[in-house]
Amino acid sequence: MGVFSNLWAAVRGHAHNAAEAIQDGQILTILDQQIRDVNVAIGDAREQLAKMVANRKVKDKAIAEIDAEIESFLGHARNAKAKGDDGLAREAAQHIIKLKQQREGDAKLRDQFATHEAKMQANIKQMQNKIDSLKRQVEAAKANEAMIAAQRAVSTSAVAGDGKLSGAVASLERLEKRQIEQQALLEAADELDGDGPQDLKSRLERLDGPGNNEVDDLLAKL
Repeated sequence: MGVFSNLWAAVRGHAHNAAEAIQDGQILTILDQQIRDVNVAIGDAREQLAKMVANRKVKDKAIAEIDAEIESFLGHARNAKAKGDDGLAREAAQHIIKLKQQREGDAKLRDQFATHEAKMQANIKQMQNKIDSLKRQVEAAKANEAMIAAQRAVSTSAVAGDGKLSGAVASLERLEKRQIEQQALLEAADELDGDGPQDLKSRLERLDGPGNNEVDDLLAKL
């Protein structure tokens, strides 16, 4: 049971390493896609923020209109009371109370919109800062990757060039060696040719040449 467990652990380990190797090989592509996904998310968040801002502005406008209406009815209530029309003044006061209640509800919604708006703005800014930083890191990684690839290409070319140069030097050495051997063969052939009939004729001519008889005469007198 322990053997199978170890084998299974080894298989899972190799699979994990292979998966990491594949992921590392595609890390820049994966990061680019993740950046695009985050940009889409930021775009959606900005749309939601725009809606939130619009809702807050609608409530701001409604509150401003209610405030203006309250001021108007306060004037009517004062005028009615000044003229002794307490009933009309009371109706105006009751309407003012309703307007203030409506304003309070709108103000709560407006404050909620403003709070969410501020939080969304902060989140979007934070996300944008992070994605900008990630973009810079990715661009730097791409530049480093390009530099490494260029260095690798130069190194490969240099190795290939060294191999070709070594081959050329070896070929030249073999050529020089063959030339030396051929020259030695030619010289040996010349020496062998020197023992032939032509060499014998030359020796006989030298033997019969002038001066040889004088040598013989001198030898006979000795």
